[in-house]
Amino acid sequence: MQNYDKLLQANLPDALQSAIENLDGAFDIPKQLLQADVSSLEPLNCCVFAYFARDDVFYLNQKGRELLRQKQPSFERKAQSAPPIFWLEDDPNLQAADNYVASRQRPLFETRELITLSWGKTWLHGSKFPIRSILGHPLAIIFAGHEVPPSQQIKLVAEHYQTTQQGTGDN
Repeated sequence: MQNYDKLLQANLPDALQSAIENLDGAFDIPKQLLQADVSSLEPLNCCVFAYFARDDVFYLNQKGRELLRQKQPSFERKAQSAPPIFWLEDDPNLQAADNYVASRQRPLFETRELITLSWGKTWLHGSKFPIRSILGHPLAIIFAGHEVPPSQQIKLVAEHYQTTQQGTGDN
C-alpha cells in the first residue's frame, strides 16, 4: 500500500492552493482570520479545518462537517443540527508537525491528524499549510485531507497508543 499516501495527496483539489494563497499574507492579526472570506474552501471535496492552536479550531468546511456527522451514532443524528464539536488530539508528534509548519513556514505534505469527538476518534491524512500575517509571522494552520480507510485506522490507532503509552507499566 505504498502508493496510498500519494493517491491521497493527488486527491487534494487544485482550488485548495488558490484558496490558501488568498488567505496567506492577507491579514495583520489572527482575529482578522475569523472574518475572512472562506467561501472558496466550503465546496472542496476534502475535509478542511483551520486552527490557531491545537485547542483553538476556528473553521471547518462543509465536507468536514459532513464527515463528522456521518461518524455520529445514528440515534444522535436527528437530535443535533449544529456542526459537531471536535478537537485535535493533544499529542507531541502531532504538535511537532504543527511546529514544523509554523517555524519553517512551509506546507507539510503527507501528514496525519487525529480528530477526537465526544463519542470516538478518526484519523485524517493530508497536508498542513501555514497562514502568515502580512509581515510573514505565523497566524494559523490549515489542514486539508481525507479520512483514512477503516483498515488503516486500526493500524494507526495501535501505533498511536503504543507510542503514547511507551514506558507505562514497564518494570
